Amino acid sequence: MLLNFKQNLNNDSTPIFIVGMPRSGTTLTEQILSNHQDVFGADELSLLPDLISKHLINGINISKKDIDLLNNISNEYIINLKKISKNSKRVTDKLPINFKYIGLIKILFPNSKIIHCVRNPKDNCFSIYKNYFTSQKMNFAFDFDEICKYYNLYSDLMKHWKLLVPNFVYDISYEDLVKNPKNVINLLLEECNLEWNDSCLKFYENKRSVKTVSDTQVRKKMYTSSVDSWKMYKKNIESKFKEYKI
Repeated sequence: MLLNFKQNLNNDSTPIFIVGMPRSGTTLTEQILSNHQDVFGADELSLLPDLISKHLINGINISKKDIDLLNNISNEYIINLKKISKNSKRVTDKLPINFKYIGLIKILFPNSKIIHCVRNPKDNCFSIYKNYFTSQKMNFAFDFDEICKYYNLYSDLMKHWKLLVPNFVYDISYEDLVKNPKNVINLLLEECNLEWNDSCLKFYENKRSVKTVSDTQVRKKMYTSSVDSWKMYKKNIESKFKEYKI
């Protein structure tokens, strides 16, 4: 059903959506891509959720009568994206929660790229718990049970999207990235239809503003010390992971 509308919708290939759990490597991935001369890093934009709230507040059942509405949403998004980025060739939208909207993104922007950041689930959940988030949308981050429940919901939804829109989501592993950066970055650039640029390896020199809790980490060279960091507290948290089958 999703593909039936492709010929009628926005074919702009500007957006690169970087999605995933918080603390899964989304900021690092955007920092790498935005150090490419053809990419503007727009950080965590609320643009797509705001448009969804504005136009689809009562939900939507996709049918032919909705084509104009969907076109209006996609065009409004692209217009605003290009204003922010000064018409850069590619623009990253690094709002992790956009994983909720992958099916809709496929309809609105069939030529966009979705980069899904994946990290060891235990490290991911632990990293969320040990960091302080000021956003009200991250209230689940203060309770370990809530984090585990959220992770499982996210994981189930990603499995659903991959079945519904196969080959639309590109996974990038945090562990692979920090252990073998050049190869993984090269594959990432190929996925985004970007030529190799050595600057992407020097992401830590990128002077752009970073507004997430990873702001200091992405100013450093690649390191592997965060891999399996949860094991330092294994005796305290392993029972929770077993309870939630993580």
